[in-house]
Amino acid sequence: MNFQSISIPSVVERNSQSLMQISAEPEKCIQLHETGIGYLVGDLALSQGRAPYRNLNSSPADIDYQLLAKAGLLVASGAKSGEIVLTTGFPYTTYELYKQQAINFFTPKDIFIEFNADTGIDNGRKRIQLTIKHLEIMPEILGCITAIRKGLNQQGNFFVVSLGYGTCETALSLESGLVTRTCMSASGLRYAVNNLHAELSKNHNLGMKNEHMVNQSFQHGKIVVDRKQKDLTELRRNHLANYYDEVISPTLRKAFTDNDFEKADKLYLIGGGARYADLVECFKQEFDGILEIIVPEHAENMASIGYALRSAQWCGPGTLDQAVGLDIGNAYTVLSKPTIYDGMAIQQEIEQPIMNDHYGDSIT
Repeated sequence: MNFQSISIPSVVERNSQSLMQISAEPEKCIQLHETGIGYLVGDLALSQGRAPYRNLNSSPADIDYQLLAKAGLLVASGAKSGEIVLTTGFPYTTYELYKQQAINFFTPKDIFIEFNADTGIDNGRKRIQLTIKHLEIMPEILGCITAIRKGLNQQGNFFVVSLGYGTCETALSLESGLVTRTCMSASGLRYAVNNLHAELSKNHNLGMKNEHMVNQSFQHGKIVVDRKQKDLTELRRNHLANYYDEVISPTLRKAFTDNDFEKADKLYLIGGGARYADLVECFKQEFDGILEIIVPEHAENMASIGYALRSAQWCGPGTLDQAVGLDIGNAYTVLSKPTIYDGMAIQQEIEQPIMNDHYGDSIT
């Protein structure tokens, strides 16, 4: 099964100004309206806003979470009313805290999304109505493991480290199930980004650049300050190395024992942090001769792909296009949908149990 994944920067900004003909790409021109107030979301907030924000690890009761969720559903639905089978999740540390709030948000009779179609190639303010036919809330790390086992067809035992912006998560997945003792959370890439921000602030006027805007520069490896372009690659390398030594390595020592290394010889690095070669090299140096370090294709989308696979399992014949996986992350909100269906082979695949690990709450 193949997937289409779309990333939306996880930032919003209040702005009720009517914007027109911004982009023909729906995910890049999202302006939503809630109780008469307009909000720019994602790329539109970054390009048209002044100080786009996102509260880290916000709850489903917070407006920024709800706006990002609706933005993902808007794009997933093609801006059309209809039915959706949805799976989403939370980091292991906040899963129990937020799962009921997520159920309350996603499972009213209908979800209404009001948006400004003028920002794209259409015209006027519009409203769509979505019905969540089936909802599942699960720990994010289990979504990632699902993508590895079913999406990548990886059998046997393996370690997983998810390198997100808000949190870094660890797990050991055995064929018999998840070893919950190894599920730990630590500070995410935000640790390195904020340290870089602090260092730059000592010698440069960063003006209105908040951490989300600095994170964009961190990813690109360059920033414009004092009307000059500054290369960040060396600074980024140093701060990623410090982040590994001060946060990741101590967490891995707590999470994984020598007995665990006797059970598995592969470690999958996933999440946005897996795209930093300097950070991957730190893992390779520490586990040289012990583990094979694997960065899978689409590493940054593993959670949403795993969610989409889970949603596909709840879809009946002919309705796989309703399956949506939605990862509302701290840096990016990623939605994934199946794109190619292979008749009976696909149906047999999704009818089989995805894995033995415990899943979260499921609502129909």
